[in-house]
Amino acid sequence: MTMPPRSTRETKNDTSLKEEWIQHILRRAVVAAILCDPKVVETLLQIPDAALGQMFKNHLCEAMGIATVYGIDLPALRDEEENLRKRVNRASKGTLEHEPLPGANKANAERYPLVLQGKVLRTRDFCNAAGIAEKKLDKLVDSGRIFRLYFGPEAYYPAFFLTPMIFRDDFRKVIRRLGKIDSWTKFDFFTTPAEALGGATPLQRLSAEDVEPVVEEAASFAEQYARLFP
Repeated sequence: MTMPPRSTRETKNDTSLKEEWIQHILRRAVVAAILCDPKVVETLLQIPDAALGQMFKNHLCEAMGIATVYGIDLPALRDEEENLRKRVNRASKGTLEHEPLPGANKANAERYPLVLQGKVLRTRDFCNAAGIAEKKLDKLVDSGRIFRLYFGPEAYYPAFFLTPMIFRDDFRKVIRRLGKIDSWTKFDFFTTPAEALGGATPLQRLSAEDVEPVVEEAASFAEQYARLFP
């Protein structure tokens, strides 16, 4: 059965609701900035619009990395906005939570929410947030301090590599022990609680500078993986 085309009025209503949701988020960000340091507002207003927007986006990427380290379920923190979120969802199927998957990404459908949540980042966003050029990013990958993830042909990078709480050399030690395991399995290793680590994730232990147990667990994990997938 062919669905009738959506009216211009419905499209405009969807757009206005999206804009309302974005404005709601930005107002909360402004209030947070003022509460953090009321004296800094004048300084922020002097920053060019484009630069201020990029700074905000970069810090969002870094915050997502920290959220991944601590296993924070950010959608669960939106309970106080539940009424507004439900209103948006009812009126519009085009929200982030219902964004259609690109064709090349359909094979990774179960992973794609990580993109929508900002837990894995496109190359440009990662480089901007890290303050590095793509050539530098390539060198970090080649040296084993960072690894790439793929949705089809497009490369993405875990946001947890942006956290200032974990040294890249510590990441390299663990990644080296994981060996030639595929990148998505490496991502799962870093973000999944391990009994050998007291129920913490490797990211959480690394953020506490407790590196050696994570390195040992990585070696054990790699051995088990090799036996299962020789």
